Amino acid sequence: MLARAVICLCLLSTSTAAADGKLYKNSRFGYSIDIPSAFRIVSIADNGDGMSLESASGSAKLLVWGNNIMQESFKAESAERRKFYVEEGWQITYEKRAAKWASFSGTHGERILYVRQIGLCDGAMGNFSLEYPQNDQKLYGAIVDGLVKSLAAAGPCE
Repeated sequence: MLARAVICLCLLSTSTAAADGKLYKNSRFGYSIDIPSAFRIVSIADNGDGMSLESASGSAKLLVWGNNIMQESFKAESAERRKFYVEEGWQITYEKRAAKWASFSGTHGERILYVRQIGLCDGAMGNFSLEYPQNDQKLYGAIVDGLVKSLAAAGPCE
């Protein structure tokens, strides 16, 4: 019983540290990302996929997750995710892709969305999406830059 309590406390302190501008490491999918200190954890996925966070005001939403590639390739999986956003009403205004990463952003009313995806080992991918008010674009543009630079695979594939 004591061992469980210690493990729970360690997990909680790791999650809290991640929200204080710390490195979040996802061992299930093998990726990491620097979580901005301006965000607090809202929920952590029970299955170890990732977590959802929000800004102090609640106006910005950050999702960080990993997933198995269910389509025939990273490119096809990324295109499928993009399609979901378009079906939700997002107008994609920027898109850039390479063999192992993709980024796209768009608007929906007064909101901006930025999505970054990277290919990982064993047919998986790491992702983040940041949704925020259009009038805060200058503030969150810098945060997007940091997130893009820090989202990385844990190491080389075997």
